[in-house]
Amino acid sequence: MQLNDEVLFYHSQEGNSIMGKMKVIVTAHQDPTTDDPKWLSVTFEPVQTFEKAIALSQIKETPELANIGLVKQPRLAVMPLTKFEFELIIKLAK
Repeated sequence: MQLNDEVLFYHSQEGNSIMGKMKVIVTAHQDPTTDDPKWLSVTFEPVQTFEKAIALSQIKETPELANIGLVKQPRLAVMPLTKFEFELIIKLAK
């Protein structure tokens, strides 16, 4: 991730929904919770909380999103999206 990249926040513990948009304010750096150099962290700043959360079920029902990591490998913590996929998800929140 690069500085100022926009990302989506997915709530996996409750609701399994995309809740909003954030941006990267500090790129990959040593995770402060461990001394293990293999663990990195990224710092985000909230940009927008969606008025309507986008449920995983809604994403799965959207044919254009059938191949995103969230559908194919839902345990991934970080996954790329194309610009089209990102913008489509933003539209679903409206």
